[in-house]
Amino acid sequence: MDRPVLAFFAIAYALAWGIWILLAGLADNAGMETAEFGQAIENGNFDSVTSDVPDWVLYLLTRIQDFSFTIAGLIMIAATTGIAGLRQLGARLTKWRIPIRWYVAGLIPIALYGTAAILASTSEDGTATFDASTLNTILFSLSSGLLVSLFLRGAMGEELGLRGFALPRLQQHTTPTRASLIIGVLWAGWHLPVLLDRGPVIAALLGLLIVGLSFIFTWLFNGSGSLIPPLLFHATQNWEEGFEAIYPAITDTNWETPATLLLLPLALIAALLVRRQRAATVLSAVPRRPPAAPSVHADPN
Repeated sequence: MDRPVLAFFAIAYALAWGIWILLAGLADNAGMETAEFGQAIENGNFDSVTSDVPDWVLYLLTRIQDFSFTIAGLIMIAATTGIAGLRQLGARLTKWRIPIRWYVAGLIPIALYGTAAILASTSEDGTATFDASTLNTILFSLSSGLLVSLFLRGAMGEELGLRGFALPRLQQHTTPTRASLIIGVLWAGWHLPVLLDRGPVIAALLGLLIVGLSFIFTWLFNGSGSLIPPLLFHATQNWEEGFEAIYPAITDTNWETPATLLLLPLALIAALLVRRQRAATVLSAVPRRPPAAPSVHADPN
């Protein structure tokens, strides 16, 4: 692993873990668990949080934490490849003219969670609730809005760094399979403070899932040449609350567990596809800074 990638992960870890330690102290002062404290802030439930820190500062801290990979990625792209690298990132972020199959692949979690929610609501004797208020909730609310999940949470917060910087950089020196594994392990480690709150068994399963998702995102990114499919997959994979807004009866149940477990065999299939997949030249090519022009000195004579 080259030094810029190491620096990228070091910055991301320092930002996320440093803010987690700060929030843990604030949560302790408020008499709350750290995860509960952070979740209340993310969802805008400031009335349930006791703190002398202004609400907007608390929310900003959680966004910096969630965006630590993207912040680190932008810093390292600017430091290593300058304007050319930032332009390349922008091109990948806005490349929407791709085969429709990649949009379908990016929305796979919608199909998995939608099916699980329908089956669970049937067993719970629940009915779907869908009106103007529900639409507003599933699109814009801080707790369950799809656009919030896409633009203010892990999708934009992580993908611009992990797939926008680290993956292309690693694929300069190694195979997509090894690059996916390196990113997956370090990505899972980044989640460690949150995972440890779930207990060792759940933490291990979620860590394995995160490594598996790394292969899915590599497959999506290399295959499409765009950041849009990984962003869609990431946003919809974290959007379980949206289905709970449509099917209130399934709230506080484990309805999403079967769909989440199905992501593991999907990740295995993606890993096999990545082994056969060669990163396109446009993906693996990292722009270089142009060489500095030679200095011109006046003739002292």
